Amino acid sequence: MHATVGLIGAGGIANAHLPAWLDLGYDVAVYSTADDADALIGRHGGGRAVHSLDELFDAADVVDICTPTHTHYELALAALGHALPTVCEKPLTRTLDEAEDLVARFAAAGVPLFPAHVVRYFPEYVELRRAVARGDIGRVAVQRHTRQGRSPRNGWYLDEPLSGGVLLDLMIHDIDIARWVGGEVARVFARTNVVDGSQSTQAFLTHLGGSISVLTATWTTAPIDFRTSFEVAGSDGLLHGDSDERRPFRYQGKAEPEADILPDFSPLTSPYRAELGDFLDSIASGLAPRVTARDGLEAMRIADAVARSAVSGLPIDLELTS
Repeated sequence: MHATVGLIGAGGIANAHLPAWLDLGYDVAVYSTADDADALIGRHGGGRAVHSLDELFDAADVVDICTPTHTHYELALAALGHALPTVCEKPLTRTLDEAEDLVARFAAAGVPLFPAHVVRYFPEYVELRRAVARGDIGRVAVQRHTRQGRSPRNGWYLDEPLSGGVLLDLMIHDIDIARWVGGEVARVFARTNVVDGSQSTQAFLTHLGGSISVLTATWTTAPIDFRTSFEVAGSDGLLHGDSDERRPFRYQGKAEPEADILPDFSPLTSPYRAELGDFLDSIASGLAPRVTARDGLEAMRIADAVARSAVSGLPIDLELTS
């Protein structure tokens, strides 16, 4: 008998998670309130639809939450009520208070909680982290990370109280990477500009060790491709990456409207498969995965400071936690 994943949600990001679970050899039970589970299953050739959360929890050995941001907290608590190891798409929750409570509850119960910060599994970012850890560029001084894409067309994304806007959709990835590479963050200063359906946030992070990270995240109504880039400068050199300079896989054909929010990646080397496999390995071994629940919480803590700074126009000092 195969182990079963209970996949909650059948929208955009589920198009990356479902095929990864199938490739890892799992049966997948899919539940969605939007009546799109059958379409997701048909698109990827595997899985089965269930008709309630209770049915999903009864079938599942692991839960994977791929739903709108504002639903993460309650769904994760429901999974915890069944003592099920849980993957939760980024951001971990909509608010910092929810994230703190969720992480504390899972830790107290001894149930694994995995925030799906997939960028840590993209090869260029893996190599970035390795190169910095090896000392290839000496002491890191400045990081610059950019992430841009078309403004979402889905209503809940554009409702900032529900989604958190471009900050929690795009920038949270680079918040996590900047902290992964540069260490804990002590101070944040940020600005946000909104013009009609376009939105851009820029944040300046001062790390505890003295280095600085400059992050820019943009949603735009202009007809642009999804793009990411980074430059990390140190005392002995510079590391550079740009998704426009090397695309190992390119798809041409009919666009899938629910899947086109995803960046290009090869199905043969899916970072989504890598992150889910890492979570499974951590459950089996008892060792920490590459992304821990605390990492998800700290990304939310920094994002919360970015949001508050953008509103107040003032820098925000963070209280560092152990």
